Amino acid sequence: MPQESKAGINSNRGGEPSVEKLVPFLSYSKSNKNAARDFAERLKAEGWIDPWFDEEDILPGQVWQESVTIGVRNSHAVIILLSKIAVASEGFFQNEIRLALDTAAEKPEGTIFIIPIRLNDCDVPEMLQKYQYVDYFGSTDQKDRMYSNLIASLKVRAETLGIKFL
Repeated sequence: MPQESKAGINSNRGGEPSVEKLVPFLSYSKSNKNAARDFAERLKAEGWIDPWFDEEDILPGQVWQESVTIGVRNSHAVIILLSKIAVASEGFFQNEIRLALDTAAEKPEGTIFIIPIRLNDCDVPEMLQKYQYVDYFGSTDQKDRMYSNLIASLKVRAETLGIKFL
């Protein structure tokens, strides 16, 4: 039986994205998998957010590239985790960023959709420089402030979609 956590997000679940919870897609380089896992857990703990995270949302045997494409296209936002290693890497992470940008281009002007987060003091890729980013590194207080800013952005997005948050 197919998993039913996020309607419309995986290729095994047809239909539109759920409007009960906000579904941000977590985009990251494999070198940042632990940070992505931590973000997924922290976001889920909010109660009104159900992040799309490949470890949980791609079932064994699914075509992962197709699942990622559907996940980005059906998400309510894309959180892009950036690091020195990630921005210098070649591979599918770069494709995910371009897919997110293509999807953002289909949204109304001013929509909060792409949210870059720097995990360390790295350069923001030119293609993402027009978007405000947050620095999620440094002291615990700094990380907490930046996480609060992320949640504020996600609340704005949720409000535009009619999603209730706690």
